[in-house]
Amino acid sequence: YAWVFPKCDHVAVGTGTVIDKKGIQRYQQGIRDRAAPRIDGGEIIRVEAHPIPEHPRPWRVKDRAILVGDAAGYVTKCSGEGIYFAAKSGRMCAKTIVKNSKQGVRMIDEADL
Repeated sequence: YAWVFPKCDHVAVGTGTVIDKKGIQRYQQGIRDRAAPRIDGGEIIRVEAHPIPEHPRPWRVKDRAILVGDAAGYVTKCSGEGIYFAAKSGRMCAKTIVKNSKQGVRMIDEADL
């Protein structure tokens, strides 16, 4: 799984994989090579790596905190893709909060979520 996301003043280029470190480096270089014509003259500002949680968390709601998207473990195991699930779970969470808070008039608690 790979991505190129335009940001305000830079472009985020990344890969997601579940293989070893050498494989990750190979995929990272491959996506940089593929994106090179579109980002010609750019520089690598930093290289980061973060694990993608492949399993749902034992809890997703605690007190008034809610986990959504990757934090909740909502990813496709075979690809590591999670943008759809992040947007969908975030939207579902927001709608629930708006509804149960009576449009922001009432403070919600864990039972409302």
